[in-house]
Parts: sequence; C-alpha cells; structure tokens
Amino acid sequence: MRASALPAAAFVAVLAAGCGQKEVAPKVEAPRPVRTQVVQPQATAVAIQLPGEVRPRIESRLGFRVGGKLSQRTVSVGDRVVPGQVLARLDPTDLAPALLAQQAQVVAARTDRDLARVELERLRSLRAQNYISQASLDRQQAGLDAAEARLGAAEAQQQQARNAIDFQVLKADVAGVVTAVEAEVGQVVAAGQAVIRVAQTGEREILVNVPEAALKVARETRDWAVVVPALGGRTLVGRLREVAPISDPASRTYASRLTLSGDLEGVALGMTAVVQALRPAETSFVLPLSALQSTDGLPRVWRVDAGGTTVSPVAVTTGGMLDDAVRIVSGLQPGDRIVTAGANLLRPGQSVRIQDDAPAPRSSTTTPPVAPVAQGGTAR
Repeated sequence: MRASALPAAAFVAVLAAGCGQKEVAPKVEAPRPVRTQVVQPQATAVAIQLPGEVRPRIESRLGFRVGGKLSQRTVSVGDRVVPGQVLARLDPTDLAPALLAQQAQVVAARTDRDLARVELERLRSLRAQNYISQASLDRQQAGLDAAEARLGAAEAQQQQARNAIDFQVLKADVAGVVTAVEAEVGQVVAAGQAVIRVAQTGEREILVNVPEAALKVARETRDWAVVVPALGGRTLVGRLREVAPISDPASRTYASRLTLSGDLEGVALGMTAVVQALRPAETSFVLPLSALQSTDGLPRVWRVDAGGTTVSPVAVTTGGMLDDAVRIVSGLQPGDRIVTAGANLLRPGQSVRIQDDAPAPRSSTTTPPVAPVAQGGTAR
C-alpha cells in the first residue's frame, strides 16, 4: 500500500510545479526586408516586331490555254524573262489536223458562196427581161446570204483552230524572273494548268504574319521600319498595303503585305527581314517584372503604406511587356512606393523593412524608350 502511493504523490507534485510556470510569450515576426521603387509616369513608345520575307507583289502561274504534251521548255528557275519571250511549247501534232479540217471547210463554204453569187447575177438579168418571178430572185438572194453566213462561220472556226495552235506556245507577258517550274518535258498538261511561275521584279513587298494580339496595332500603323539583315542592317521604309481578312487556320495569324520603298538595290526575293511598327508614346508606370504578382489570374503589386512599415495589395491593369519590365496603365498613382523585390513572400498588412531603393525610373522628359516585343508578340 505504501509503495503504490509513492508514484501518485510524485505525479501530483509534478503537476503542481507545472501549473506554477509562467505562460510563454508569442513569437514576434521581424519586419521582412524588401526593395521598393517610387513610381512616376513615363512616356514609352510601344512597338511590335515581327519577322518577314521579301516577296514579289505579283507572281503569276503561267499555263497553256489548251491541253497537250509538253515538248520543250526554254527557261529554268532563276532565269530572267522579257515580254514576248517563249517559255515552253506543246507538241503541235495534236491540233494540226484540226486546222487542216477547218481550212477545207472554209474553201468549201467560199465555193458555195461564189456559186450562189453567180447564180444571183444570172437571175437578175432574167428578171430584168421578166422571164422569172420576183420570188425566184428573192429565194436566190436568201441562198447567197446563207452561203456568206456559212463562210463566215467556217472562217471563224479556222481562226479558232489557228489560235489553238498559237496557244501551244507559252510566252511571258511581262518582265520578271522564273521562280518555279511545275511541269517537265514529256508531261501531258491540261488547259490552264500551271507550268511556269514568274515573279515580276518591278515591285517588292514584305510578307508578315501578324498575330491576333497585334492585329489592331498593325492596322493602325501606316509606316513600318524594315531591316534586312543580309544588307548589313540597312533600314527600309514599308507601308502596309493589305491585311488578310481571315487568319491562317494553323498558325492563327493574319498574312499582311508591306510595300517597300527607297533604295532597293540588293534586295533579293526570299530574303528575311525584321519589321517594326511604332505607336505614339503612351504614359504609363514601368516596373520590374519581379514587382508583378498574379492571384486568380488578376495582376497586382504591393504598395508600401504611408507610414513605410506595412504593405497592402493593389490590383493593376497591365499594358504589355517590355524587355525586362511591365507597363502599368491603371491602379497606381504618381509617388506610390511599390515593392520590387520580395513581393512573392508578402501578405496584407505585413511589416516590412525597406532596403536600398531600386534605381529611379527614367524621367518622362527624356526620349521615350522604345519597347520592342519578341517576335510574334505585342505590347498593347
């Protein structure tokens, strides 16, 4: 009995000693160090920058007006052609018999016409002597008219056969350069089938595929800066001529063409180019990318309160990405102190300790910085 009472007494003593201890004070979190930046509005010239390719304004797919077997091709890819130059020929043996048949039809119709004319003159003399009736003379006149009509039809068919023979020779309509050959000697081609592709060298354009996000800026921009790397970075002037009304189903981009002007010496078809469209300068707040956070898809930044010791989130509206920064178009006021480093670890009302400020933004009185965008992107 005495031995079993000793552990119980020890437990009571320990419990009494624990109840007599003081409560532990809650741990106070130290202010979190952050870097900040006092924002001021800046004027930035926003641009879109896209790759392009030098293309001819007019590229024709030339083909024969009649079908047949290709017997000769006189040009190759890269050859320059002049108006009237022979490009290819078809085998004439297919249409030569048709021309001979039509010539025979003309001879027969002309003979019938001449015979009807002689007969009409004979009947006129008989009518003058009142040997035949006027009806007989009228019937002969109608026969002559019909013979002349048949002769005209035969001559038209003969001319059509001659045209078919002429159409077996493919000629260049304008000066240009051969960009593709789509049929070879010995191949049977149909009427209208493309055989040779010729690009006119008079005007050259830049083909650009504009993404959906940059379509509005592209349509509003009249003059573009065009840089051809193969020419040592020479800058040309391009003017938007057309924008496709429907996007490409695969890339979801809109094919656009820029007409080139200026010194085009050395600009060859197929060269790559970089085009840039600038919009007028816009006023916004420029912050480093590290200052921007996104919660539920909504962008926000952290603003240091007036006392400089706590932070609170501010919803903002972005206006596009720059090289290493983001444009804020609404949600901020001039003079706001925004956290630029350490924002991902903050919560509303948290105490902060401001470190050395980030470099001050450029003044809006200086030359507006150009905001190039990666190829295929846009800064709105």
